[in-house]
Amino acid sequence: MAQVRNEELGFFLRSRRNRVRPCDVGLATGGRRRVPGLRREEVAVLANIGTSWYTWLEQGRDVQPSESVLESIAEALLLDREERAHLFLLGGYPDRVANPGDSAVGEAMRTLLDEMLPLPAMVTDPRNTVLAHNTVQRYLASDLEEFAAGERNCAIQTFENPEWARAFRSDDGHRPHLVAKLRASYAESIDDPEWSPLLSRLRRHEEFCRLWDSGAVGRSAGRVKSIENPYVGTLKMTMTTMIAQENQRLTLSVYQPVDSLTRSRLETLHGWINDGSIERRRAEVLAGTDDGAVAGAVDEAPVHLRIV
Repeated sequence: MAQVRNEELGFFLRSRRNRVRPCDVGLATGGRRRVPGLRREEVAVLANIGTSWYTWLEQGRDVQPSESVLESIAEALLLDREERAHLFLLGGYPDRVANPGDSAVGEAMRTLLDEMLPLPAMVTDPRNTVLAHNTVQRYLASDLEEFAAGERNCAIQTFENPEWARAFRSDDGHRPHLVAKLRASYAESIDDPEWSPLLSRLRRHEEFCRLWDSGAVGRSAGRVKSIENPYVGTLKMTMTTMIAQENQRLTLSVYQPVDSLTRSRLETLHGWINDGSIERRRAEVLAGTDDGAVAGAVDEAPVHLRIV
């Protein structure tokens, strides 16, 4: 398989080299040329590497290029973001496929979030920071828009926000599952410089340290979550997550109700958001006088998080 990957790398480099015209990179176009694009020696000069060495790459030899060499070749061949990702993947650096600094959420995905309503949906990065959300997700546990962008992190809110902790109960396994998921994501994007400040902050909490240092990892797909929404009561849902094709470091997560009661409550919450009454209900929650949850709920014992 390594040889197949090397051959594919060579084919990709040749195809990209043939696409670039000399004038695109500031080279003279005079004289007769046997190739439609750049010559191998021209790419080598532009990338500041040896011509023979670059030739070996195109020939599919096992020369194991470094990240810096691939970066120089990407610059020389004018590769866009997707092409760079493909180059690093073929070159043996899958962790470079997702750019750690790229957290942009496109308009198409933002539109998709709204089309999911009344289901709660959000886009998160590998550190579980919410980058975009629809209106029902905004009010699922707390008001996300009350926090600065950097504070919209599920782990930070779980360990530091009492309102969030009441919604995602600390005695139902939520925290162990969250930290296990966070640790799995950490391994996949360990070069991201934003991990260090987040982990330093979370390590102030003894429970987080205990869970993190246990070494547990996992995604816990298929779990039924029981969220105590402060407005409509208990919501029983499963979460479906999908990797965004246009930026593979971003995850789209959608909560789906497991029963008709939860779906009805989500529709009620969505209606209050649309008619503007959610702000009054929010003020009542903060004042400790809210009866909104009772209006949309029925008398039943909370159902804790469980594995299914």
